[in-house]
Amino acid sequence: MALRVVGDSYPRLEAVRKINGTAKYTDDYTLPNMVYAMVKRSPYSHAKVISIDKTESEKVPGVLKILLPQDVPQRLYNSAVITQSPVFIEDQTILTDHPLFMGDRIAAVAATSEIACQEALDKLVIEYEILKPVFDVLEAMKEDADLLHPDLFDSNVFYKKELKRGDIDQGFAESDYIFEDEFSVPTVQNISLEPNGCICNYSDGGKLTIISTSQSPFKDKRLLARLLEMRENDIRVIKPIMGGGFGERQQIHNQPVAAIFSKELGRPVKIINSREEQMYGSTVRHSAKMKLKIGVSREGYLKAMLVDNYLNSGAYANVAGIVVNISLAFTNYKIPHFLGRGYAIYTNHVPGGAMRGFGNPQATFAREVMFEKIAKALQLDPVDFRRKNHVNSGDKIPGSEKTVFSCAMEECIVEAEQIRKNIDLGANQKKPESNHIKEAWGVAFGCHPSGAGTIADASGCLIMINSDGTVSLLTGSADIGQGSETILSQIAAEGLGIDLNDITIIAADTEITPYETGTVASSQAYRAGNAVTQAVEDCIHKTKERLARLYSVDGKEIGFAKGRFTLNSGRKNFDMDLKEVMEMLTLKTGYEIITGSSNYKPADDPLSFVVCWAKVAVDERAKSVQVKHIIQAVDVGQPINPDVVEGQIHGGISMGLGYALTEEIEIDRITKKVLSSDLLHYNTPLALDMPAIHTHIVTSYESTGPFGAKSVGELPTPPVAPAIVNAIYNATGTYMTAIPITHTYYPKGSNS
Repeated sequence: MALRVVGDSYPRLEAVRKINGTAKYTDDYTLPNMVYAMVKRSPYSHAKVISIDKTESEKVPGVLKILLPQDVPQRLYNSAVITQSPVFIEDQTILTDHPLFMGDRIAAVAATSEIACQEALDKLVIEYEILKPVFDVLEAMKEDADLLHPDLFDSNVFYKKELKRGDIDQGFAESDYIFEDEFSVPTVQNISLEPNGCICNYSDGGKLTIISTSQSPFKDKRLLARLLEMRENDIRVIKPIMGGGFGERQQIHNQPVAAIFSKELGRPVKIINSREEQMYGSTVRHSAKMKLKIGVSREGYLKAMLVDNYLNSGAYANVAGIVVNISLAFTNYKIPHFLGRGYAIYTNHVPGGAMRGFGNPQATFAREVMFEKIAKALQLDPVDFRRKNHVNSGDKIPGSEKTVFSCAMEECIVEAEQIRKNIDLGANQKKPESNHIKEAWGVAFGCHPSGAGTIADASGCLIMINSDGTVSLLTGSADIGQGSETILSQIAAEGLGIDLNDITIIAADTEITPYETGTVASSQAYRAGNAVTQAVEDCIHKTKERLARLYSVDGKEIGFAKGRFTLNSGRKNFDMDLKEVMEMLTLKTGYEIITGSSNYKPADDPLSFVVCWAKVAVDERAKSVQVKHIIQAVDVGQPINPDVVEGQIHGGISMGLGYALTEEIEIDRITKKVLSSDLLHYNTPLALDMPAIHTHIVTSYESTGPFGAKSVGELPTPPVAPAIVNAIYNATGTYMTAIPITHTYYPKGSNS
């Protein structure tokens, strides 16, 4: 099918505003009579507040109000709740006198300036009883471990999940070889360029308006209504331009505090996290310990796989239950006997939440590193071993039993291999300068779904066609920097047969745009894109009906293709594009307005696939590693905007690079406090640390997607770390089961 807008790399709609500085982020908004607020966070990883003296704080000029735990609702909530499913355990309060992690909210101050807020926070006198924290999941699981939430659970293991196929014992009995190993992955930060921020305005005493860094405005609205005992219709959430999200804005952050201040003061209240607060006071990717047992035949066919995943949820449940499920559900290989067991465990670590990959980076690391070991032991080519076991169209995924409808993995394998050969044969490739520098490639495969696949997964869209044929597109989808507003506009333009500059998009404002679950689970191109497609179809159907009435013919006689409406019925004939039709329906025959709407609920969340190669140079004498090249060939269905897809691949690779090499939220062993409280000590890769990146986008077709599209957002990250670790294994013979590698095999800080 020839396409005219979809498939082309149009510039992002907001690009010029970002370049010239006119894009407005949350902190750029200043409302009349606005004041500021800041949060007092626990300096201890586990403690109880004995007393708080705010006498001196209240004397600070400009201080308007101080909130303590007893001043706010103590209703338990889950900051990421999407539905009232039992998997979303409610265990957190707005402010607490029993902080369970360093960064827990104790108190808050509102004042006329940020300086006054900080001075008042510094003058709060808080007496703590310091309690013993636990950070390791295996320690937290012991029977004598202190319980973090004894009122809710009699164990720190608060969620368990088992997914299975076949008979695991039979599978191991049928295996010629059995391999076992244990793996460990760290807690890491999202490192969004923009910190969490919000402005809450209840100054009219009737409605609460919130401007905030949010990936899920409608979810935030619903949760805040419950917390603040308000009607949902009395809350409006607006998402402005955002500097990233990667999952952490799926959770509400400081909105309840700012909302309470605004309601009590009758003034707009702004809270913007400092970078230090962002590091230890927002959610992180869950660390995990995993045990794998894999049975294979002597020919290299997978027979059985047993996975035990112990997920570190930190102080609160948040999305840990779903992350456990995802970590077990998407194993993109044909395994006749599969058993996955997952456990979500409370510790005093920074709370885990949504982060790019959502359980997949943890699981993919363990599986793909283990596969490299198996391939070597059986003397099989690592690509052939994976290829012969990989799912194809029509197969089902073990664990989730999801059917694969489209899979272009073979083309991904072939294209990635060709890129790799071209690199190695390139005229500019130099051999290592000395014998102690070893170079090698490592490979990993991966997959990720296009949506959450839950009962809450839904997206609405409204399209209004103007008299001149231009279009207003309303969607609840939140563009957090990934370019979704551009691709949704391209989908609408393609479907209606008009130019992209004929589309005006209004997005993510709960008062004027239709419902959308949120920018989660790599769902916008697929879920929101399908909603746009359905709204376009509704517009076309209504236009045909009105033309049929006008020409006194059956609507079935009117055709629409390639942006043109046609009729060929005796002496009644026409061939018009949308602009000509709208001019006739409005200006010539009486004003008739065409609108189209949709409420799309996906029946599936199809898988996208990736092949990732990494080339490293290991200096065995200096104990350093340099990642020189990373290749990714991806199957994302029909790419709506190839440049946007490629941007997502580059961004995902950068996050995978840090995950593999250097990143970790560290806890000081003596003080039991978070060490990684700023970007200087966190050691995330910078632009100059990036390797050469080579991409290939396979143009396949997913029958359930808009114009054949699937997802890309989270797909590139999971295979990067195992590909790098496998490359080091191939270069040095050192097999590593833990990341970041600077903390395991290499001295910390030696990475170059």
